[in-house]
Amino acid sequence: MSESKLFLQGKPVPAFVENHEHVSPVRSYVMVLGALFFLTALTYAVSYADLGPASLGVAMFVAVIKATLVCMYFMHLRYDDPYHVFVFVSTLLFVAIFFAFTLFDLQSRDRLHEEQGTFVRRQDGGYNDREWSKHPPAPPPAAPAAAEGAAPAPAH
Repeated sequence: MSESKLFLQGKPVPAFVENHEHVSPVRSYVMVLGALFFLTALTYAVSYADLGPASLGVAMFVAVIKATLVCMYFMHLRYDDPYHVFVFVSTLLFVAIFFAFTLFDLQSRDRLHEEQGTFVRRQDGGYNDREWSKHPPAPPPAAPAAAEGAAPAPAH
């Protein structure tokens, strides 16, 4: 006799059978596969479309839809306990928050403080690299030339 895995008020429940099976029809898997192929083709088409900055947003939106389909059908979260779905979605939420903080940090990298004294910042306070290449800074003044025939300074 197998040991019971369910206890009620500290006593094992007799004849408890735990069943986690879910059999999906093959048609639903084929439909999801077709949707994933279509969305992959859409992602490929978006990469060649001239959408400007919106192309990243569209590609990410399509990727989220594809990931949702994979999680719902191939990971069986659609038929699973809602607690597992909550844990999975909350994990994704926290990962998104961490990525958002990283992106905010990356956007402010080239806004340097004056007291750092770095060489990256331009004299006029701008940040545009194209303007920097059009108007490069003046070269540093040359060191005074040593008089010809003069002896070098003695080393101490």
